[in-house]
Amino acid sequence: MSDAQSCNPGFQCQGKPEKTRIEWTTKYGDTLYELYVSKCVDCGGPVRRLLRTSGASISVYEISAEDFENLEEYVAALHESFAADVEARLEQLRDTVAEFNSRGLFEAKGLDVFHVRLIDKARLLLSRFAKNGQLQQILDDPDNMEDDVTAAFLLGCLATENFWIETHQEAVFEGYAHIEGRESGRPLARAARLRQGKRTRRAVIEAAAKIYEQNSLLRRNDSKTASLIEGLKLEALRKRDGTYLGCEAIIKHLRAARRGGASFGNTQ
Repeated sequence: MSDAQSCNPGFQCQGKPEKTRIEWTTKYGDTLYELYVSKCVDCGGPVRRLLRTSGASISVYEISAEDFENLEEYVAALHESFAADVEARLEQLRDTVAEFNSRGLFEAKGLDVFHVRLIDKARLLLSRFAKNGQLQQILDDPDNMEDDVTAAFLLGCLATENFWIETHQEAVFEGYAHIEGRESGRPLARAARLRQGKRTRRAVIEAAAKIYEQNSLLRRNDSKTASLIEGLKLEALRKRDGTYLGCEAIIKHLRAARRGGASFGNTQ
């Protein structure tokens, strides 16, 4: 579907996107630009957003059909001007206000009081600026440092960005590194647990088989068998903290092994 058929002709669709993909990337020094394209679930039109990242700083820019056709020139000019993503920030703020104030009052269940006050103050300011035309003034020329209202808004954006970088960047990087490490290490950890579980069950089966050789009546008494195995303090049943597998865990291994058809008369 062409741009002319989208929810917002001449610009990108504002509907809910699906199946987002990266179609284009470029880098200027330490700043990465990526074009994300998806399809609107409402009209099928294109949804295009340009993501600018540098460290923990993330900016999102709405891309018109004309900007998309001249993307390299658009990005070069954007990088040169270092324009803030004013429209995306204001749209996100307005969406948040609308979400919690859709019926004319705040549906604040589950929200912290601080967050409610923050959204309500934003609502009052957005309403005031919208009524006197200053909100549209900011959106029409968001990088105009000669206009006092726009410049004040830009200064607030820059102050917030600087605070974010100075306060949170290191923690964000450490958090992402932890998540990536956890995700990449999870299959290995799961495989290790499975291997350990198999070794533990094998040790329990072998110990139980020896006990049954001495007293076959214990085959029907898992609690007593488990208690005897626990008392053996087998090295194979030693846990990482130095303690040994407990009686309840041993009983579970015995019953699972029996359900699995294990032969306690054969220790091989």
